[in-house]
Amino acid sequence: MVDGVVVGTLDDAGVSQWDGAYEASISAEEKQSLLRLTRNTDSSLQSKFKSKEVYRASPGLFIISSSPTSLLVRCASSAVGDRVQALLDRAAQAEAEGGQPSTSGGGCGCASDRGPTKQTQQQQQQQPHQQQQRQATNSFDEKTEKASSEMYFSYYGALMHQQNMLQDFTRTGTYYAAIVQNPADFEGRSVMDVGAGSGILSLFAAQAGARKVYAVEASGMARFARQLADSNPTLGGRLEVVNAKVEEAHGLIPEKVDVLISEPMGTLLVNERMLETYLYARDHFLKPGGAMFPQVGRIHAAAFSDDVLYNEVLSKSFFWMQPNFYGVDITSLQADAMDSYFAQVVVDAFKPSTLVSSCATKVLDFLTVSESELHDISIPLSLKVGGTGPVTVHGVASWFDVFFNGSNNQVWLSTAPGLPTTHWFQLRCVLKGPLYVNAPCTLSGTLRLVAHARQSYHVHVELNGPPLQPGGPPQSSGGVFDLKEPYYRQCNPFAWQAEGGQ
Repeated sequence: MVDGVVVGTLDDAGVSQWDGAYEASISAEEKQSLLRLTRNTDSSLQSKFKSKEVYRASPGLFIISSSPTSLLVRCASSAVGDRVQALLDRAAQAEAEGGQPSTSGGGCGCASDRGPTKQTQQQQQQQPHQQQQRQATNSFDEKTEKASSEMYFSYYGALMHQQNMLQDFTRTGTYYAAIVQNPADFEGRSVMDVGAGSGILSLFAAQAGARKVYAVEASGMARFARQLADSNPTLGGRLEVVNAKVEEAHGLIPEKVDVLISEPMGTLLVNERMLETYLYARDHFLKPGGAMFPQVGRIHAAAFSDDVLYNEVLSKSFFWMQPNFYGVDITSLQADAMDSYFAQVVVDAFKPSTLVSSCATKVLDFLTVSESELHDISIPLSLKVGGTGPVTVHGVASWFDVFFNGSNNQVWLSTAPGLPTTHWFQLRCVLKGPLYVNAPCTLSGTLRLVAHARQSYHVHVELNGPPLQPGGPPQSSGGVFDLKEPYYRQCNPFAWQAEGGQ
């Protein structure tokens, strides 16, 4: 193998020969045609190549460009090339139709067209058991809806979405400072980048002096991470891009690492549930006493007052108050529509003056917190409303920060209101029933985050206030919000215009 390219030949009998101790086969499975390359001395270099990644440069020459290994296949004759192309075409058609491709009558690769070798038969016998084992031990797939994970990896496999994160200079600059300015934690160390994306954090670790960086990325972005590493050879030579879920990376990472780096934060810190993958990497791949960047996350919550936002959410359902919409009375749906709008969390940037109370904080130490603790997070609220006079409390506002506990330099990354806006913004849960209080007073309640299988959380808010009148019952309001289905208010120019005019 030279510069990541394996050169092989394929003869008329379907027998292949490769540089070094490699085996390869072209087969059809899982709705796609796959070319599987295995280096006998190191199973971690096994790769799968989809048919769409294969380019037929000439009748007898195929180029397979992928990560971490590319192949140049020279066929003994154009007839062999035709058989390979026919297999790839059938698999591509089956993939488009959503069916299983046929493997009969067209196989070529290590196994001859005359029949499978004994070794291949053993592999075929073992494969269902191995697949069953992978399914049984892959905790990510067990807890995640398939449609959600497919959309998730498709989203992060696109460069445009990686660009959105890279251009968040607060995010990227803080990570750069946290890693590069802590050489004592990285020089000569082994590092795993959990969910590496474009590989930028892996390259930061190399800049800080890391001996080896395993950039683990499950989406198609792994190909671009390898490309970025190859175009920066001084740094990229220490990177090994592993295109797999962290939960499936056993056997692909040959050592336990000294440091974990990751950007696992979603909206309200926990959205997308990637923190659980970060903890999985801690439990399975981090050496005892190893470091985590970041090490601590905090969720903050406070009461807010915002008449403009409340009326904006309330008025969304007014559309359904039409008794004659093209001859149809749609008013019966108005109440349900109102409930659905008030069940959306609002994601935007707001002024600190919107907050009317003290803060409640939940601390998560990633070195010690268990994965199960992230499935149900409860934050008691005891919020002191300052000042004097009447205050209308419209709900609970939240944001987060994370801490990098470097040996040379300790760094915070914060999404708090009033600080430079990040792509996470802040989050607000607007209560359908506001609380009307006289300050000073104290609000009590709970902010509870319950994980669900769509890689997010249901947010349960309960907020209690003093009675409206002396001797009356305490005020109480609450709601359940789906963190997966937010109202991205920052995308609404009219809302931003109103906010700026306050």
